[in-house]
Amino acid sequence: MLVRELFAEYVEWLGVNVPYAHANLAPGASDADIEALEAGIGARLPEDVRTVLGMHNGQRESMVADRAGPAVPCLPTLTFLSTDLILETWRFWQEIGDVIEGSVFPGAEGVIKPLYSSPGWIPLWSDPVRFDHVGLDLDPGPKGTSGQIINFGRDEENHFLCADDFTGLISILHRETVLRGAWQAATITYADGSGAHPWFGDPEEHFFNTLHAHFAGRMS
Repeated sequence: MLVRELFAEYVEWLGVNVPYAHANLAPGASDADIEALEAGIGARLPEDVRTVLGMHNGQRESMVADRAGPAVPCLPTLTFLSTDLILETWRFWQEIGDVIEGSVFPGAEGVIKPLYSSPGWIPLWSDPVRFDHVGLDLDPGPKGTSGQIINFGRDEENHFLCADDFTGLISILHRETVLRGAWQAATITYADGSGAHPWFGDPEEHFFNTLHAHFAGRMS
C-alpha cells in the first residue's frame, strides 16, 4: 500500500478514535514550505516524506521540549513536526555538532553511525517534553541506507533502526493504530497542577518502545 493511502487511513482512524488529535492536524504543506525546509537542511527529502507533509504539515498546536503549554500529540505519544519545526529542531542539533560519540544497539552496527548527532539526521517526530526524535538518517553507516529511519536525541543516544524508510515507519504506525487499535485516546496530568489534559496513548508508555520492539523482532 502506498504511503498516501496508509496515512489517509490513519488520519481517518484518528478522526473516529482520537478526534481531538485529528482536529489538531495542520493543513498540508505547500511546495514552497517543503522547498524552504530542503534549502535549510541542504538536502532533498524522500518522496514519501514530501507526500505526508503535503497531506498534513505537522500539527496546528505543538508541544515540544523547549516550549511551554500543553498540546495534543497527533501521533501516539509523539509530536508530528511541521516543516518549520523540523528545520528549527534540526538547527538546534547543528549547534551541538557531530563530533560527540554515541552508540548503537546490537544489530545496528555499521547501519547507523555511532554518533550523538549528525547534520544528516532530520527530525520528523518528536517527544513532546524531551529533545528526542524519530527521523530520517541521510548519513548512514556503511551497511545502512540513506533515508532509513532512526531514533536520536538527548535521551536516545543509543540508536536503532526504526524502519528501512519513511513508508515503513508509516506502515508500523498504521499497524499499531488502524489494524490493532493498540493506541487510544487518553488523558495526561502535568506536574504544574493544571489538571488532566487530552492525550493520545498510554501516558506511562512511549511509541519509542514500540519501534524498538519492532527492531528487536527483526533482529531475533
